[in-house]
Amino acid sequence: MRSALTVVGLSFAIALAFVVVADRGPTGSIGGAPFANLHGGLPQGLEAYRNQVQGTRGGGLGEGTFEWSAETPDPAATVLAFYDQTIDRALWDVIAVGEQTMSFSYRPNARVRGGVRTVDTGRSTFLVVWVTDLSLPSGFPATFPGGYRARPIGAARSDGTGYELRWDIDGNLDSGRFIDDFAHVLTDAGWDVVTLTTTGATPGLTCRSRSAPSLTCAVTTSYELDTTKSTGIVYSVHGSYVATVRLDGLSGR
Repeated sequence: MRSALTVVGLSFAIALAFVVVADRGPTGSIGGAPFANLHGGLPQGLEAYRNQVQGTRGGGLGEGTFEWSAETPDPAATVLAFYDQTIDRALWDVIAVGEQTMSFSYRPNARVRGGVRTVDTGRSTFLVVWVTDLSLPSGFPATFPGGYRARPIGAARSDGTGYELRWDIDGNLDSGRFIDDFAHVLTDAGWDVVTLTTTGATPGLTCRSRSAPSLTCAVTTSYELDTTKSTGIVYSVHGSYVATVRLDGLSGR
């Protein structure tokens, strides 16, 4: 019986992780700190979870990204406590540890952010450790976490009160799933999610920092066609999910 349950749990976890566009899964190693595959297949200062049923070797989803996943019979709280206790704080600043997620940034380069994401499958916990170079500008709030499978599009824009970022989030199942997951990440990282929409054509949310209430965010999503792959007057139907992230209320900038 236990063997059968384990197989079911593994199948469900794998489905959660990889029911995405075919070429989105981690593939091979990538070099350059902090993205090199080191001990346990993970970047330096991040360990593979010790009580795992199965884990990937880890790899990149593209330049400046890394992802490693596993399944364990342990609850999410035990997984997150493990990473809170074992992460090398000489290399990583822990932004927050919450109920479902952990967020951190790379001390030598704070634009690189990552986290631990857990999913309760009902019989086990599926976990992902991920790191992404989000190309964040100097002065970007240290307490704002990165988004899972979000990759920067172009350079961040700034004005007198805040920043605006664009993220390619097409590695997620859809924009509604990204917004729902990111809402949990924000909540765990000390932000109150004020409004949340996970259905319809343009899922999004707004949030406010609990420690600095003047600091607010708005995240909107859309599906954008890739018009660079056009033939004559007919455009390719290929596109991607994109999130626009706006932070406001940065006093003293």
